[in-house]
Amino acid sequence: MVFVDTSFLYAATDERDSLHSDAARIVAGLEDTDLVTTTHVLGESWTLTRRRLGHAAASRLVDGIRGSRLYTIVHADLDAESAAFDWLLRHDERSYSFVDAVSFQTMRGRGIGVAMAFDADFEAAGFQTLQA
Repeated sequence: MVFVDTSFLYAATDERDSLHSDAARIVAGLEDTDLVTTTHVLGESWTLTRRRLGHAAASRLVDGIRGSRLYTIVHADLDAESAAFDWLLRHDERSYSFVDAVSFQTMRGRGIGVAMAFDADFEAAGFQTLQA
């Protein structure tokens, strides 16, 4: 299983993004890999894509993930969100986001050590990221 972050989803979506070709190479190297993301990441991805590329692009992105058999979309419960806040309170070394903290909690809870992310916070938090 591999976790998928907003930074990767946006780069894969925006053909003008500087990391788009890296995202495409990573996707091309995946064969029936189970992908995991959260509703928090989907919401963040919707907002970023909607603002930069418009409603149609955001709709294609979210509908594509929701309709894919490769993705498991996790809805973080109150315990996971509380654990994410607790983690943030203990980590002042970087400006981690709440969405990333929920992602880290989801990854730890599911035993996922690898993320598709172009966000250095994942490696700083002890996870590996796939490279192109």
